[in-house]
Amino acid sequence: MSNLTIAVRIGRLGRINDYAEMEKISADDMAFWEQAKGIVGSWCYVSKGSKVTVECDFSPIVKAHEENINWVGAVLDESPLAHSMTAEILDFSTEFFINVTVESEDGLAESNLRCDYYAEKYLYDLFFVMNVSRPGVCDFLGVQFDSGSGFVTKVRLSSDCFESSFYKTLEGGKVAPGFVPLDKVVAWYRKLDMGLSQIAGLGVEKAIFSILHICRGSDVDIVWVIWAFHALEAVYGTKVGEGFKNLIDRISFLLQLDERDKKYLKKNLREMYDLRSAFVHGGYKAHHPMMNEVIDERLNGECAKLLIAMQFGFDLVVASLQALIINEWYGVKVEESISGALYSDVS
Repeated sequence: MSNLTIAVRIGRLGRINDYAEMEKISADDMAFWEQAKGIVGSWCYVSKGSKVTVECDFSPIVKAHEENINWVGAVLDESPLAHSMTAEILDFSTEFFINVTVESEDGLAESNLRCDYYAEKYLYDLFFVMNVSRPGVCDFLGVQFDSGSGFVTKVRLSSDCFESSFYKTLEGGKVAPGFVPLDKVVAWYRKLDMGLSQIAGLGVEKAIFSILHICRGSDVDIVWVIWAFHALEAVYGTKVGEGFKNLIDRISFLLQLDERDKKYLKKNLREMYDLRSAFVHGGYKAHHPMMNEVIDERLNGECAKLLIAMQFGFDLVVASLQALIINEWYGVKVEESISGALYSDVS
């Protein structure tokens, strides 16, 4: 049996936007992480006959949220900040520990590198379930591991898109993700039993991986729109040659949209579809990798259009996954029956 404790350092804590009720939101985020301590528990994987158990105590993250609430309160009250508090804000980092235990059939010890991989997969799983439950609450951008040889960056998962979803929800936006109890999300996700799989099988697995690909991106990219469409078509089971209307109808069914929201969906999904088609068929105006709007102001409008379309697609995927989780479903089943028509049916 092998056992390794990995020190994990995160350099950013949750929200980056300024909200009207920031104190309450921060307090709710802290309570959510406290709740996660009792719900997430240990995570188990199987690797080549070995049983892998990953455990983590979120207490340091809860404490960091508490300190963040104190800072937010001091700022809102316009109180003078202590020098120590200012220094902590400017050089923020939080460390916690992940414990990896491997029980192998042959009794051989597992390498530290493989244990790092198991811990990394655990953080991907944690990032997904936390943010699908309460969008934007978990940020793993630039997470570093130290398994005995110094800190090395291992995970780059940004919660920015989830936080934009959160903001849209607070503003009462249409087709916006909501909140799903964490225990319900974890139970649904565990039942998928993806383990350490690196290749998606089910449609919902494709959607999950697509979400994670988008969250790994650094700058807005047309590829994000491609990933969002891939996720939607996987969740709703659309096949090659099926019409645009079929996707609209299936989304409207799952999200229970009224005619007004369905019209909004159709307009925005069409804009996404046109962007994807332009990219695939050569009509898209590609951006220079620099993405510098200072030397070419036209980029502002192009990037804004792309970001709006991408975020809409992202929100739609998250809202769809949340609806599946609430209903305890793992996809949308479309049934078609053909039968003979009686004279009374056609007359």
